[in-house]
Amino acid sequence: MEAIILAGGLGTRLRSVVPDLPKCMARVFNRPFLEYLLDNLIKGGVKKVVFSVGYKSDLIQNHFKESYKSCEIVYAKEKKLLGTGGAIRNSLRFVNGEQVIVVNGDSLLLSNIKEQLAFHKLINADVTFALKPLKNPSRYGTVEIDDNNRVLKFNEKQLLDFGLINAGCYIFNTKKFQEYKFPEKFSIENDFFQNEVDNLNFYGFKTNGFFLDIGIPVDFKKAQLEVGVMPYIDSSWTLFLDRDGVINKRIIGDYVRDVSQFQFIDGAVDAINYFSKIFRRIIVVTNQQGIGKGLYKEEDLSNIHNEMRKTIEEKGGRIDAVYYAPQLKEENSLMRKPMPGMAHSAKNDFPKIDFNKSIMIGDSISDMEFAVNAGIIPVYLNDSNNDSNWYKTKSLIGFSKLMESILN
Repeated sequence: MEAIILAGGLGTRLRSVVPDLPKCMARVFNRPFLEYLLDNLIKGGVKKVVFSVGYKSDLIQNHFKESYKSCEIVYAKEKKLLGTGGAIRNSLRFVNGEQVIVVNGDSLLLSNIKEQLAFHKLINADVTFALKPLKNPSRYGTVEIDDNNRVLKFNEKQLLDFGLINAGCYIFNTKKFQEYKFPEKFSIENDFFQNEVDNLNFYGFKTNGFFLDIGIPVDFKKAQLEVGVMPYIDSSWTLFLDRDGVINKRIIGDYVRDVSQFQFIDGAVDAINYFSKIFRRIIVVTNQQGIGKGLYKEEDLSNIHNEMRKTIEEKGGRIDAVYYAPQLKEENSLMRKPMPGMAHSAKNDFPKIDFNKSIMIGDSISDMEFAVNAGIIPVYLNDSNNDSNWYKTKSLIGFSKLMESILN
């Protein structure tokens, strides 16, 4: 299997956060984004990749040279901008097979490439598009298909509640494509796909695989966790969770003082059930200065946590330990978040915990600072649209479903 990666873009939209690199070489969790693309292609069976390069191509070539892991690498250099279509045609001179996979260098789709290729061959397609169902796809154009998955139409960007987007992973019949005469510079989307949709066998391969485009700064920030961390989480990792506002409903201006006041947030138990299958340890760390204020006793808190863990276990999940800080805020205790004392207590009890392979999900700034102080990856549970320094997720169940889409 051979593939072409379109890696010659200027990356102007990403220039504010990645000023000195081609965007495909932008560092995602200390690795070039291209490495993640290659890992996914290799997993799908690709043995040879052609990099279509232009802007600062020496940085790509000096890094990868002639191979990456088990994959041969060759370079198709653009002396001038050729457009997406011209870049593909320029790269095809290094392709030997009748079929080639083409992917964009600034987006990642975790989909089954082997299944897409088998589908492509079975229906004798000229081009097969990986199509991703997406809510609110206004940032992308959409694709219409019939009941047999044949592509009928490519739509421009528009406000929609739902649609199929082109996820930037194609399989081309190389002979059919090379039959066409094009100018030196042309757009594959406008000059080939749009013009030939009624004449050629274009088919859509629907996939629910994880998709992320790093082309704009907000999604580049998301990539740090969703691309750089999540695919590598396994049973050696630890999940730290705040309690109030994450697992159970927070009582504004007061504390959960007894079992009768404890209410799970919708989906939280199901999320913890999923996390229990992935993480070695799940640890709850919670500030409980209501004890220090004399509003409830440690015995009351113990009853709450026993009931919480019992309910979670009955649903198939688990909490391995709960740590709490009863100290008042003004005491500035090392045990109280944002200080990392509870994390170190957990590591003392579970020596295999590695903070570099841990995630903390919380709904407050002190939770995030706790994570940073302990060297743990922070995830901010917050449904506002305001920007923040932290990776944000709207709910525990939403985060679990995202993880599932990436890991599966």
